[in-house]
Amino acid sequence: MKSIKPLLVTAVLLFVVVVVVQNRAVLTDTETLRLNLWVKAYETPPIQLSIYFLGFFLIGFLLSYFHGLGERFKTRNAIKAHLQKISKLEEEVKVLKSLPPQEENPPSNESEPA
Repeated sequence: MKSIKPLLVTAVLLFVVVVVVQNRAVLTDTETLRLNLWVKAYETPPIQLSIYFLGFFLIGFLLSYFHGLGERFKTRNAIKAHLQKISKLEEEVKVLKSLPPQEENPPSNESEPA
């Protein structure tokens, strides 16, 4: 996977560069966003489409980041709990290893039928 990942990243970046170069006229075109709420109408100044694309990409990135943030906190807490449990169990193993060994009672011959 280590050798494939740089190749995939390079291929994706190359694809993005080709798309941008071939569509330069579209990306430099300017548009305005309009919003009519029947009470008040809003309109942005003319902005290049590439800025809109970048803005919406960043909004999507931030939404996905904050969506996964809660899961990362849960995972971090679970890892801490597991590490505490491991340290307690390791201490218990040390205590059990320090105890003197007990002799097992060999089975007596009295219980065996003769």
